[in-house]
This record gives sequence, structure tokens and C-alpha cells, in this order.
Amino acid sequence: MKNPHTFKLIDGKFTPLEARKILIELIQNKINFHSREIHMMEEHNEGNTSRPEKRIAQLRKSSETLKKVFLQADKKGMQLKLRGDIEITFLE
Repeated sequence: MKNPHTFKLIDGKFTPLEARKILIELIQNKINFHSREIHMMEEHNEGNTSRPEKRIAQLRKSSETLKKVFLQADKKGMQLKLRGDIEITFLE
């Protein structure tokens, strides 16, 4: 199999509101994923939750920074170009 596999997730021009909806929802889904992971780990008494907790904090910080960017773009009446790829690599 070819290694790595790359998939285009986002590629286009968006208003600040559209960009906010897309990216903040994506981040929120990741936060929810890690929150469920923490809950499952605690429920099953399976180890240290510091890694997903740290990731949630990073994601929340990114979300706040993005909101400022979108507000700035909106105030200036600008559109935003978003591009994002997902890369999948097989590991042994």
C-alpha cells in the first residue's frame, strides 16, 4: 500500500461565520472525543488521563485564538481561505 495517504478535508473560500462554524465544530468534536475517552478511562479505572486532558486544553486554546481571527476578519469584511488535509500513515 502507498504510504502515506492524504485526503483533502477543507479547500475553499469562506466567510468568517462559515469558517467559524466549520473549524469550531471540528475542534468541539475533538474535545468531545477526548472527554469521552477520559470518562471511559475513569469508569474502567484505566490509567492516567493527563494526555487527553492536556489535549483538551490545547484544543480550547486553539478555539479561542480562532474566534479572535474570525472576529478580526469579520470586522475587516474579509473572506478566508481554508485548506486542510488529513494524512494517514501506517505504523508498525
